[in-house]
Amino acid sequence: MKLAAQAWLGLAGIYFLWEAMNYRGFFGRLAELQIHYFGAYAPLLTFLFLFGLAALPAWLVLRFLRRREQEEQSLDEALILQIKRGKRLRTILYSFAAATAVVVVGFVVFVLFLLPSPQGNAQTIAASDLGTIAVKEGPARLVGGEIGTIVFFGQDWFIGDDRMAFAPYRAAGDGRLARVFVQLEAKNRTQLATITQRPAWSGILVQGGLPGTARVLFNSLGVGINDPYYTLYRDEYSLKIRYWLQAIQWTILAAFLIIFGRMQTRRIKKLEEERTALVA
Repeated sequence: MKLAAQAWLGLAGIYFLWEAMNYRGFFGRLAELQIHYFGAYAPLLTFLFLFGLAALPAWLVLRFLRRREQEEQSLDEALILQIKRGKRLRTILYSFAAATAVVVVGFVVFVLFLLPSPQGNAQTIAASDLGTIAVKEGPARLVGGEIGTIVFFGQDWFIGDDRMAFAPYRAAGDGRLARVFVQLEAKNRTQLATITQRPAWSGILVQGGLPGTARVLFNSLGVGINDPYYTLYRDEYSLKIRYWLQAIQWTILAAFLIIFGRMQTRRIKKLEEERTALVA
């Protein structure tokens, strides 16, 4: 039973992390509820809430088993068991901290080396030519089309927030799946109301690029998304800021895990001293 409970904890953490990274399942639904009522959602808090909810039964089982074992043991045996568990928990904390650090490194590498640069000549793309010409990532200028249905939402990262608005860009009367989306300059709904059509939109074009939240919202509004598709970000800051916020937030999480690991080390040391005094 103990092994099953521990396996459940690990699987729950991996599963909800997968949902968070892909904006799927319970995570996606809970995020949509937050957006509906508050206009934004908190990614890390959403993940922790779902993981905590799923982990609660396993935690209660482990707590019950721990108490039952302690009742059947002598003081020395109880101390040995606590030390063993403390070391196991410390290993788990440091392992999660290492995994979190890998995620941070992944974000940093992605932002620094895999996202397109604003440098170079801008490619001018006519909306009517989308799907018939080769589209390159990097500086771009979209002409001959108009923006469609706008989605607006926010992501709260505790260290900062990011309000985003996107719209498909297509030639007038084009009913095909959207091949390009444009990021709009709107930090609140007041600014959103002032957005109008333009003869051209310029920025940095990246393949894919829509946050999972935006993809779900567009699908729910009946806006089909082509595969592949591209997103035009206003500037380099707009393109990279949400990734930097995520990297910083994961760094903070790793720091907390390391701090808890060090606290566990002090607890283990104290238990070892108690056992030494007891044996002596």
